[in-house]
Amino acid sequence: MKKLIASATMALGLMAVAATPAFAERTLRVSLQVATNHPVGANVVYFKEQVEQISNGEIKIEIYDSAQLYKGSEIPQAVSSGAIDMGLVLIDEFAGTLPATGLFSVAFMFPSYEVLAKAADPESPVRQELDELIRTTGARVLWWQDYGPVQLLTKGRNPVVMPEDMKGKKVRVLGKPSGDFINAVGGIPVKVGGDEQFMAYQRGTVDVGMTGTTAIKSRKIHEVMDSVTITNHAQTEFLIVIGDRLWDSLSDQEREWLTTAARAAEQKLRSETEAENLEAEKYIEENTNMKVIRLTPEQVVAWQKAAEPAVEAYIQSAGETGRRLVEMMRAYY
Repeated sequence: MKKLIASATMALGLMAVAATPAFAERTLRVSLQVATNHPVGANVVYFKEQVEQISNGEIKIEIYDSAQLYKGSEIPQAVSSGAIDMGLVLIDEFAGTLPATGLFSVAFMFPSYEVLAKAADPESPVRQELDELIRTTGARVLWWQDYGPVQLLTKGRNPVVMPEDMKGKKVRVLGKPSGDFINAVGGIPVKVGGDEQFMAYQRGTVDVGMTGTTAIKSRKIHEVMDSVTITNHAQTEFLIVIGDRLWDSLSDQEREWLTTAARAAEQKLRSETEAENLEAEKYIEENTNMKVIRLTPEQVVAWQKAAEPAVEAYIQSAGETGRRLVEMMRAYY
């Protein structure tokens, strides 16, 4: 009888162990300044699902969204110091100390979505050089998140159509390259974070807004601005960065899991972004009071000419690296 009881007890113990999920060997925390229903935030949720699936739960991802922990501008320092494991950051946030990383915000550098895709491809020498530059900060780029083109927004009866419409206007910028563009067309650059722009527009902190097409819809910016001019003058590229020291502490298997999931997340978002931006543009036009202004080819040429000093400003600030990157970019045209 004792043997039977012992055997039964052992069997129940084995069943309990089998029924209890294995404890995760590692948990990584990621900080976002956007909500998880935002396209970029949803892409991080997809990454989380992929990591946990392919690692069989050995790596868990905890997401802290909507700037619960850090604002976008605070992410580079938080990640490099180890205060947070991973974080979402606009590539322009690195441009203050690494001017060359501002390439994607240089006005009218990307004449088509195809050119953008070539430059941002993981195997692109442009992409690889920028990734290596960012590593010097103590943060490693895990994957890029394509958020689409940047547009100009206005409030009131006088929308922006030509470069001269910008003169003397306070304009929201994302970083130094977009600031150089605004200076070139006679505006006054004012840096405003993505999570702060709704209030900035509502309060009149700036006269002209600058943001991605899908952000107008997801952040409900159409409630506080009256028109959007489809300039497509820059591209919004977010990065998910991970601490370099943390990365070096991971096993080869863990790095492989994270890299595989990151590549899948990047490819998924980039394949969806163009369609989502066009859908958002259509949504704004058909379902909001915001006026959508599309430039003629002649007007685009006028903007390009007016923005030329911004390209030179980028090269001047980024030095030989910037000149080389511009030349590589133009080779894609």
